[in-house]
Amino acid sequence: MDFRLTEEQEMIRDMVRDFAENEVEPVALDYDHKQDPKDCVPWDLIKKASALGLRTAAIPEKFGGVGADYPTLALILEELGAADQGFATIIRGCYTESPRLVGELTPELREEWLTKFMEEDTFLLGLARSEPDAGTDSHFLYDEPGASIQTYAVKDGDEYVINGTKHYISCGGVAKLYFVYARTDRKGPISTSLSCFLVPDDAPGFKIGRFHNKLGRRLLANASLIFEDCRIPARYLLGNEGEAWGTEGEWGGPQFDWSKTPQGVPPPFGLLGAAANLGTVRSVYEEALEYAKQRVQGGKPIIEHQHVAMKLAEMKMQYEAAHAYLMKSAWSYKEKYEYNPKCGMLVKAFVDQIGVNFVNITCGIMGGYGTTDDDVPFGKHLRDVYCMLHGFATTEMALLNGAPTA
Repeated sequence: MDFRLTEEQEMIRDMVRDFAENEVEPVALDYDHKQDPKDCVPWDLIKKASALGLRTAAIPEKFGGVGADYPTLALILEELGAADQGFATIIRGCYTESPRLVGELTPELREEWLTKFMEEDTFLLGLARSEPDAGTDSHFLYDEPGASIQTYAVKDGDEYVINGTKHYISCGGVAKLYFVYARTDRKGPISTSLSCFLVPDDAPGFKIGRFHNKLGRRLLANASLIFEDCRIPARYLLGNEGEAWGTEGEWGGPQFDWSKTPQGVPPPFGLLGAAANLGTVRSVYEEALEYAKQRVQGGKPIIEHQHVAMKLAEMKMQYEAAHAYLMKSAWSYKEKYEYNPKCGMLVKAFVDQIGVNFVNITCGIMGGYGTTDDDVPFGKHLRDVYCMLHGFATTEMALLNGAPTA
């Protein structure tokens, strides 16, 4: 079994690591500490990432992208996540949503929107699914008639009119195009009532509500979206009415025929988010390791004290296991060998769990130094880790989604 990266993967990883260490990490704390969440968005870094081809890396080469496979995308996101999880999550959103511009749009819509995404270096995408009263239950098929998502779209001539509110939307308020999930049947079960629409940020009747002032992941904008008689062309409906359950990509619902996609199987939902999270977890370990080498107690660096050394060994062991699980899962999707679509959620849950363990261990190693949030990266990492427990599925939701069935 060969665990070596290809030469191209090594080159991309090293390029991204250099960008992350020299461009992202030096300014991440400054952006993180800005009081207004709208000021935390690092537009300069987004432009630099675009210039390197990172924002569009998931787009096939024939459409102007890099055509990176899942293992390569995972490597990119881990390196970005090591510098800042919020910024990595911005790029992750491009990777999970931009392939839809290729795979789900008509040629006419592709010409309209894929062209803009490729040409505009700050063009971001948003996924608008969750609502004030529809979170986890919008992803699990409880299928109670009329339950879960309440945002509603009705056809009016050659337009659709959308009304409702979306909540906790990543890249909300900064994305230029949103994939919006809305009911086209108010009373039916969600499996046959959910539709997906493209909504541009300048659509009539669409406005941004509150920008959420998050504890962590602060470089990632998060806002509520309000639709008040929002009008979009009828051609912005993706697919057919009532058949959007599963088209978000990685949930693998009953309506979407994945055999028609290039890969032929649903991608591992949550895996790319887990890659970004793992980068942050790795940074926590590296920070604890460096501190233990520098801090002297009892006449020697604390890394030479057995208890501290064992804790660092525990962290190293768990990181290596998570990284191997991540890359094996990405590889199995690429090769379609022993592939389990639920693997992404299991990796996500595992990274969440070791992340909490890592910040607890590091707090103990650092003592009082680990409780400050002035110019200490660990304070930001701690907040980022606790935010990742509730971003892109909670840990419990990930475990439930990944659970084996009878």
